[in-house]
Amino acid sequence: MSCNEETARMLRRYGLRQTKQRRALIGALRHSQGHNTAQALLSNVRREQPGVDASTVYRSLTQLRNLGLVAQTDLGTGERTYSWRGDEPHHHLVCQSCGAITELPHDYLHPLEARLSDEFGFRAEMDHWAVHGVCSRCRERGTTPS
Repeated sequence: MSCNEETARMLRRYGLRQTKQRRALIGALRHSQGHNTAQALLSNVRREQPGVDASTVYRSLTQLRNLGLVAQTDLGTGERTYSWRGDEPHHHLVCQSCGAITELPHDYLHPLEARLSDEFGFRAEMDHWAVHGVCSRCRERGTTPS
């Protein structure tokens, strides 16, 4: 099945209209490497759909996030970034000194997720976290966050 067919099927499953703009946004999310700001996604979508309005992209990102199809996080830049959700949640260690980003498997946070549920009855949204701190290289050099 092609990516376009899969996107169409997914949109039908969630009861979303299959607009050209929404398909272009999903394509940009699915085929991009890493995390993108809404502005970068808007620029990408406008290459395919020049007349798309920024509010359409922002509204669609919120909708896709609420459906669990898109992960939203702040990697320390002060700007939210978006990425297509894979099969397994993933997280990031973000160095506040040098800006290095290390991917962190969900296995590290799964025990916290279970404990929050067991002890507090709280269902945490643990799909995409950014943990901010200082990496080992910066700590060895005595570098502090700027």
